[in-house]
Amino acid sequence: MNHPLEFHSLANLFPLVDGDEFDALVQDISANGLQEPVVLFEGQILDGRNRYRACETAGVSCQYRIYDGTDPAACVVSLNLYRRHLSESQRAMVAAKLANMSVGDNQHAPIGATSQEQAAELLNVGRRSVQRATEVREGVPELQAAVEQGRVSVSAAADVATLLESEQLVVVARGRKEILQRAKEIRASKPVRGTFGTGENEWYTPQAYLDMARQVLGGIDLDPASSEMANELVGAAKIFTEADNGLAHEWHGRVWLNPPYAQPAIAQFADKMVHEWASGHIEAAIVLTHNYTDTAWFHTLAPAASAICFLRGRIRFLLLGKEQGTPTQGQAFYYFGPRLDTFAKVFSKAGFVTGDRAP
Repeated sequence: MNHPLEFHSLANLFPLVDGDEFDALVQDISANGLQEPVVLFEGQILDGRNRYRACETAGVSCQYRIYDGTDPAACVVSLNLYRRHLSESQRAMVAAKLANMSVGDNQHAPIGATSQEQAAELLNVGRRSVQRATEVREGVPELQAAVEQGRVSVSAAADVATLLESEQLVVVARGRKEILQRAKEIRASKPVRGTFGTGENEWYTPQAYLDMARQVLGGIDLDPASSEMANELVGAAKIFTEADNGLAHEWHGRVWLNPPYAQPAIAQFADKMVHEWASGHIEAAIVLTHNYTDTAWFHTLAPAASAICFLRGRIRFLLLGKEQGTPTQGQAFYYFGPRLDTFAKVFSKAGFVTGDRAP
């Protein structure tokens, strides 16, 4: 063949060999020739990418055979698992790729209907490992490569994949030890049962969402769960800090509340918010929490609110006023007040709004 061959999408399930391993293959083929033909399917290389590359590098003629079976995906998996000594994490990454391939990648390859469960069975890994591998694939490519090269487990990489892309790149660049350390820290910060995301209470709301709240409220008179640093962004006329204990005071005017996300504080602030609204002490309010619809405090806030916005995506909160951190779930804004049309108009740009006059 006189022109370079392309690699079939199925062949790309497994990473290419490089470095010393590839050099050894080139040397072997240079000395002994190609012992096993490269397999073609639909005019592309289905199996033998490394042998093909080694032949090109060594200047050795490459032999081919045409695949004539009925299940090219199973063929690729079987041949590579036979040749390679892959860890469970590496096999999970292959399974995740297989499960996420679309029929459009190759209309003749039976891959579009491959579920995570089927891929897990084919690669002999647990379904949970495949789910974690899918999470890794949503992170930066460098993190995925760390798993494929056998440097870290898929579980550790999946934890690191929850960080911002810029943070992931820094962690991966520092090596295996840093990846494992950050994964340990992230895992330790997760609650046993989800009520407060990553466990961090000092999360400050980005300016864009505060501007939206001010647009609806017309200003912020009180932030009853705040700090001096947080109020540099919120700009409330009055705040109650942790030392002041906002739960012990009446709330008045236009209120912004981003309560502590740990229990029992979040439930106590939810109860307080509903009480102050029902008592007529406050003019209007916007509350921001995670969207845990199975919690008691959610069912305290939701029925009492005039409208709710369920955010698209997740807020990248400010940690200690400077670094960004992304929680493990989405958020909801609860509006208490008469300006339902204004709330719907402003917050529908950020998510789905439900209420008496939501659009």
